[in-house]
Amino acid sequence: MWPFRRRKSPKLEVVRVGETSGDLADYPILTVGQSRLEGSFAALDFTAESAPRFTWSTLTPVVDPRMKTIADITISVDSQVVGYLRPPALDQAIDLLERLRAATLEVPAALVWGPTGPETYVRLEEHQPD
Repeated sequence: MWPFRRRKSPKLEVVRVGETSGDLADYPILTVGQSRLEGSFAALDFTAESAPRFTWSTLTPVVDPRMKTIADITISVDSQVVGYLRPPALDQAIDLLERLRAATLEVPAALVWGPTGPETYVRLEEHQPD
């Protein structure tokens, strides 16, 4: 089986999924790259003294131009990159982007300052209407 899937062109620019919460336990996915992105957190005025910030983030696919496949997904808050997804969350986000035919996703995020510096957690749960 070929490990790559070509991406269909999106129908929607941005799709918002999930719901925000003020409880860090509701944000199960720890993203990567924060130690390299302290400048982004500084631009957001988020420091070790800051209280956890619960907000919306934008998941933007990084597409390999030759293969036309998603190679990575960046996580941004107020246009500042604050993390990247890793498998299995990367695969989950790719599936969600393809299923919703979205160029980008807006998902709930929590910014916290952990023992090793700034951390970003996200939720990728799609809200199911009642």
